[in-house]
Amino acid sequence: MENLFIEGAQGYKLSLALFPVEKPKAVLQIVHGMQEHKERYYAFGEFLASHGYAVVVSDMRGHGVDAPELGHIADKGGENILLDDQRAIYECIKEKFGDAPVYLFGHSMGSIIARVLMQSDSKKYAKAILSGYVSPNPASPVAVFLGNIVRGCSGAKKSSKMLASLALGPYTKAVKERKTDLDWLSYNEENVAKYIEDPYCGITFSNGSFSALFHLLNWMGKAKRYQDVHADMPILLAGGEEDPCTGGEKGRANSKKVLEKAGFTDISVITYPKMRHEILNEKECAKVYQDILDFMEK
Repeated sequence: MENLFIEGAQGYKLSLALFPVEKPKAVLQIVHGMQEHKERYYAFGEFLASHGYAVVVSDMRGHGVDAPELGHIADKGGENILLDDQRAIYECIKEKFGDAPVYLFGHSMGSIIARVLMQSDSKKYAKAILSGYVSPNPASPVAVFLGNIVRGCSGAKKSSKMLASLALGPYTKAVKERKTDLDWLSYNEENVAKYIEDPYCGITFSNGSFSALFHLLNWMGKAKRYQDVHADMPILLAGGEEDPCTGGEKGRANSKKVLEKAGFTDISVITYPKMRHEILNEKECAKVYQDILDFMEK
């Protein structure tokens, strides 16, 4: 594994971890979820590298040990900045790995970023994998409006409990007999405990960060925003049956429907029983790893 920094949008230093292999079958570009960090994907990266796939995972700005302002993405326009960061990472991948195909992987908030990125950049990628994929929300325009108001009135770097509750409150309440408010992450209690103990997980999001999140969520659900799509690009939607982020059977179907309306024709869905949001960290994650590998190998 190699560590390096590259310049993202507006001169921000993006922290990357590379799992290189000689003559890779493909390169996987991983976009992690909100309030976590790239190190949580190292075991997955090592697994894929052992099967001939190079992996590049980065800390989203405002995340990870190298973040200058933990939890703060941008004062304004963070939604576009996050997309430009991923474009910079893609260019880094092409520079380092040449003609190897690039696959896009997004988890949770990363799945939102990945889908919005696919609205303009899908032809850059050979395949896409969406893990813990957040379902489109018809109330997202209201969230955008509230996020803009709170950010403008209270300040972009301040933090609003109301916005946090709007974004995450329904997930917390999804597990009825919960031991912690983060039980929705996974059945694996050890994973939940590690998340709680990790100072770089569950970080406080700023108003500017929530505003960026709400904008991206709003855009993600609009099929008309997809332009010049890579129609036959294989896409995998992978999620836990009890993941509140995917919105249950109806939400999962809606995610697939939006992509189909956008013009994508090769969409596979794997839904894991007795799993929640972080399918890569459940006790039965070996099956998830293998299913993703099988999808990549097809």
